[in-house]
Amino acid sequence: MDFVTNGKMAHFGTFNGNPLAMAGIRAVDKICTAETLAAAEALNQQALERISEIIDEYQLPAHTVGFGVKGCITWSTTPVRNYRDYKATDFAVAELSWLWSLNRGIITPPGLDEQWLISLAHGQKEIDILVEDFRSLAAALRS
Repeated sequence: MDFVTNGKMAHFGTFNGNPLAMAGIRAVDKICTAETLAAAEALNQQALERISEIIDEYQLPAHTVGFGVKGCITWSTTPVRNYRDYKATDFAVAELSWLWSLNRGIITPPGLDEQWLISLAHGQKEIDILVEDFRSLAAALRS
């Protein structure tokens, strides 16, 4: 940001008129290859499968849903297909799940469907942390 504040680089305020933003886009284009995106998707699939196994192991009233690099835990035994299904989710446990993770350093968007997004910066270590955090919640819920 020093380049903007000292006047070396103009800041126009809009996305397409901002050279700094466009430089960021060019950098993302270089690192977001088909291979790196596939690796992130594979990590997400692994997280979904491992968390589903924990849900089964502890017989929790939940299931996982994922697509690409995005995943979530839905606190419902049946898939959410419409608004009524969504309103039938266990929002108290969903909030507990979010707070549990937040208090252990896992920051996900606040919401009642416990969702996450795997970035290109995430690796096996972060997936293991996410899964083990959920395992500790599952054990606490069943203790």
